[in-house]
Amino acid sequence: MIPKSKTVFSQLISSRFYLLVFLSFFFCKPEAVKVDFYPDPLPTIMGTTETLSDWKGKVIVLDFWATWCEPCAKAVPTINEWKHSVSETDFIFRGINTDTTEPLDKIKKDMIRLKMSYPTLLDKDWKMTDFYKVEGIPCVLVFDRSGKIVYRQYGLEKEDLTGLVIRSHVWAKSDLP
Repeated sequence: MIPKSKTVFSQLISSRFYLLVFLSFFFCKPEAVKVDFYPDPLPTIMGTTETLSDWKGKVIVLDFWATWCEPCAKAVPTINEWKHSVSETDFIFRGINTDTTEPLDKIKKDMIRLKMSYPTLLDKDWKMTDFYKVEGIPCVLVFDRSGKIVYRQYGLEKEDLTGLVIRSHVWAKSDLP
């Protein structure tokens, strides 16, 4: 004969187990992959617009810069070299110009003077800059293939190139968020 207290106890445990399983269907949903893309299109220096979501599936590198910023000018050769050391099929490089009052011709001339080998988008209202909480320039943001920010760096020097190239190989191979 089984004592009544054990059967009640086992029924209670059993019912709690099934209740937990049942509730897990409602409260333990898998987390959706968060995409960190700025949602609005930005104008290019050529007069068109581009949206970061256009490049989902690629590793995206954004370089926040301004014409008056000397450290930004010093970072461009390193970014150019970085860009040329990775696959164009896996990576997209874009400058994000944060000048609020400079005319477009001045920005284009600076890009030529700096020998910038990647296109630039214009963020005159600082909407993207604020969206990503960029606190200084130059600032480099890297997004993985799923659109999640995986790297942020303020300032960039030649000595940083080796580490960035090594990380780039990891980012290019990774399909995981």
